[in-house]
Amino acid sequence: MRAGSARTRLLVTLLAGLAVAALAVAIATANKADHEVAEVFDASLAQNASLLVMRLGEEVDEIETEHAPVLHKYAKPLSFQVWKRGRKLQLHSADVPDAKLSETLEGFSTVEQGGREWRVYGVWDAKREYLVQVRSAVADRQHVIVDIMKALAKPLLVALPVIALLVWFAVGLAFRPLARVGEELARRDPNYLEPLEGDVPREIAPLVGRLNALLARVKSSLEGERRFASDAAHELRTPLAALRAQLQVAQGAGDAAGRERAIAQALAAGERATHVVEQLLTLARLDHQAWKEKAQPFDLHRVAADAIAERAALAGAKRIELALEGSPGLRATGHAGLAAIAAGNLIDNAIRYSPPDTEVVVRLAAEGERVLLRVVDQGPGIPAARRAEALSRFARLDTQVAEGSGLGLSIVARVAQLHGSPLALGEGPGGRGLEALIAFPAA
Repeated sequence: MRAGSARTRLLVTLLAGLAVAALAVAIATANKADHEVAEVFDASLAQNASLLVMRLGEEVDEIETEHAPVLHKYAKPLSFQVWKRGRKLQLHSADVPDAKLSETLEGFSTVEQGGREWRVYGVWDAKREYLVQVRSAVADRQHVIVDIMKALAKPLLVALPVIALLVWFAVGLAFRPLARVGEELARRDPNYLEPLEGDVPREIAPLVGRLNALLARVKSSLEGERRFASDAAHELRTPLAALRAQLQVAQGAGDAAGRERAIAQALAAGERATHVVEQLLTLARLDHQAWKEKAQPFDLHRVAADAIAERAALAGAKRIELALEGSPGLRATGHAGLAAIAAGNLIDNAIRYSPPDTEVVVRLAAEGERVLLRVVDQGPGIPAARRAEALSRFARLDTQVAEGSGLGLSIVARVAQLHGSPLALGEGPGGRGLEALIAFPAA
């Protein structure tokens, strides 16, 4: 056991409590024994005095006082006095003085004589002619109490170590499942992040559950990092190779026109690489569950308007008109930053795949407990059989129409999932183009 461990603290607490309880029982027993022994001895004094009073009808001088039998170790020779009319010592045992045993003539009293403490009881006969006083040493009572406590202490002293051993064993047994969990974690390879299995006591089940949840999050995070590294290596290979090739062409070009063409193509390859990196980073942040802030109401109309404004130049270059339909101030509940990412990617895709001189419409509408954001274009659309494939990473369904990273829709799908609904893909009006729909909880 390690000092300061929970097991040590529990053992110390239990054993200390056991010792305190044993001490309390001993004190209570001693007090009870003192009370009961006092009552027994007082009753014995009263009984002896009453027996003497009963015998006073005989010739007082004939009462045997010297050779009373002693039948038990606790039965001491009777110490008494008989006073006639309370003034003349008529009869007494050999071990008492000539003076009265107590100035309290009737009832019980405690006195000190000859350096010892005595318990005295006095009683008159019916005619109040004779006063009988009997006594016993208080030390005799204390001897009885000590003997009683010794008799009780012997089994208690034997039982306490046994109980302590049982407590130690029970605590060890109770902590064994926790120790097994620790041992299993210690034996594990750092890359093995599967959940802990096996039956555990109800008390530590929440701990194991949270530990499994932590392992799952770490596993997901590591998988996301590995996936990001793999995706980045895969997706950046082509644009970087193209960039290098065009730069080599520009370097070896014999005329200015060829050099300018090569540089322009190199810049385009660099832009494609930048776009891929930005998309990969966005998806990595979503995969790593970086959006942990509490969902709050936000202005979805403002988010959509800002996304359109940011892409106005891109749309203008292709002579594509961007339109926003919906009530200003329409509010949703969620993460405004994620909503902006989703709207921006949907508009980017729509612009990329739409032919010139067409329109991309962003429609907002409230529907029950949801607020809907639709982006409708007039591009080639996606066949129903391939829409699920379009949501996977790096899906490029028609590279002849437009180039892209293949990550846009997968990012939007992840945002929709974080807001509790799937990304829905369908046909645009009249069966032309693509309609992408994402739902947010209403504010």
